[in-house]
Amino acid sequence: MTRLLLLLATVAGGAACGGSYVPPSAPATGQPAAPLGRAFDLTVRLPFLELPEVPARGATLAVELEVDGVGDGRHGVTVRYDKAQAGGQQFDVLDLSGGDAELVENDGAWLIARLGPVQVAGTAFEYRLEGTTGPGGWVVAGSSRESQTGGEGTFNGSRRHRFAVACTDYASGGQVVLLEWREGGGLTVRDQVTEASSDPRLRLTRDALFVINGFSYDNLQRLDPAEEFATAWQAGTGPGSNPRDVALIESAKAYLSRYEPPFDDLLVIDPRGGARRGSIPLGPLAANPDGTPRPDEIAPVGDTVFVALQDIDRTFTRYGEGKLAVIDPRTDRVVGSVPLPGKNPVALRPLTGRDGRERIYVALAGIYPGLLPQELSGGVAVVDAGSRAFERWALDDDDAGGNVGGLELAGERLGYALVTDAAYVSRVVAFDPERAELRREVLRTPEYVGGIELDGGGVLAVAEASFFTPRVCLWRIPADPAGEETPLGCAAMPLPPVALEPLD
Repeated sequence: MTRLLLLLATVAGGAACGGSYVPPSAPATGQPAAPLGRAFDLTVRLPFLELPEVPARGATLAVELEVDGVGDGRHGVTVRYDKAQAGGQQFDVLDLSGGDAELVENDGAWLIARLGPVQVAGTAFEYRLEGTTGPGGWVVAGSSRESQTGGEGTFNGSRRHRFAVACTDYASGGQVVLLEWREGGGLTVRDQVTEASSDPRLRLTRDALFVINGFSYDNLQRLDPAEEFATAWQAGTGPGSNPRDVALIESAKAYLSRYEPPFDDLLVIDPRGGARRGSIPLGPLAANPDGTPRPDEIAPVGDTVFVALQDIDRTFTRYGEGKLAVIDPRTDRVVGSVPLPGKNPVALRPLTGRDGRERIYVALAGIYPGLLPQELSGGVAVVDAGSRAFERWALDDDDAGGNVGGLELAGERLGYALVTDAAYVSRVVAFDPERAELRREVLRTPEYVGGIELDGGGVLAVAEASFFTPRVCLWRIPADPAGEETPLGCAAMPLPPVALEPLD
């Protein structure tokens, strides 16, 4: 049983059950949700631009781009401007184009053939950007050319680091906020992009962002990036089902794990509106006396889907050994299971190794102290996805010094684990998954930690769910696994943060 569930059972045990929760002042948009895109911050230098109001030639623009897709091809772009710098002065930028453009990407090449017209200090002009992206598409640089003189300049920029954060008061409700970190620009928080329940989880699966409203709320929200992450639609998952995770299988099919009996299954839904399409029963895989599999996280790997089964009875006092259910998404059937060498799997992180093999790293939490004494019967296990067998330990919870309740991987030589000791002191530790060795401690706190997440650009986020000083703190992870993390700052949250999801 997770710490959050224990806390909710204590604080919100009297909450009404059922699937009728609807955000009261943030109704669904009623529109299909757009795919999640990317955000870039650019500095564009136009050294030959002539502005009659400015004695010196040249101007520099601060440009924000929101790109509506990922990968090669043509993408729509929304353009916004901060101030322009020219002749040591600041000027407003008036966008006469309506703020829309098109980006063409091809194997790292970047081209926006036309931006503008924009007006600075009474002078209107258009410009183009042509460049290349760095590894992973996190930085971009190249040449700029404006239409007034035809002069060539330069531009450079970086992708913004964004995290969705679910916050809650544990009783009456919650909300989702957006945390952003910009290179050279620091942290900003956009409060309450949508409302949520008091037991929210978040999941970005492919390009779809969901809020999973669990204990006693029993519904799923899909958020729309094109509408400032407002709720596009919301659908019930069955009264008392306590949904835990969702995974997009294809554009018209998703799986959702339903934790409580009598559901005990993967619900098959249409992610375009939440309609139910079927069910994959998981009860036969349970070994505890009540036959309750307790499905939690879902991990698609290649053409197979793996589901963590915690195998805990109705009273949360009898635990079976954890296992992974193996699902064939072509037939929506269970085709096997993988026994795990510990209890209570809470996180699945697939990783392709240097040898080209797919592996799943599984955080096994064991038993937290509470209804039962603390039991360290887990850590981080490695499962070979091809052979569907346990391979080895990447971290033992005895070496870690507590229950391993969260996991993130930067690679085969660097991982991060959330570890909780018997006194509920939380630690975020870096470890070497290949050698199964601890590297260093990143954070120690007496506060409940709602989650850890690592984005694709190497920024680690940790949610400290304090009632008095709720916050999310960020670190940049080192390029060399033996190095140290660099603090990027902490941002205050409106309520205790209990779930994070990187959007980039």
